[in-house]
Amino acid sequence: MIPLEFPMVLGMVVIAIALAGISTERHFIVIMLAVELIFLASTILLVSFFSYSTDPNPIGVMALISVWSVAAAEVITLIAFYVYIKAKGYDFDVTKLSKMKW
Repeated sequence: MIPLEFPMVLGMVVIAIALAGISTERHFIVIMLAVELIFLASTILLVSFFSYSTDPNPIGVMALISVWSVAAAEVITLIAFYVYIKAKGYDFDVTKLSKMKW
């Protein structure tokens, strides 16, 4: 069995990459993909913690399903927002978001 430190380090590295993407990029889609990486890291950490427990806990499974459902809802919302903004012909640079007219 893999020691618990390996998935924990992997989750922290993915979160660090996502935070670097959020802080350095100005493109809306890259920022949203970085947020998805944070959801991925939380899923990795949840699965690793629940796999190392001595007894299966149904609350852990419910937490994992809720994380996945929130991530799926975010993806659906992002796709709808992307299609709407592209149809209007706006740019995806977040520095220009305040200049949008709805």
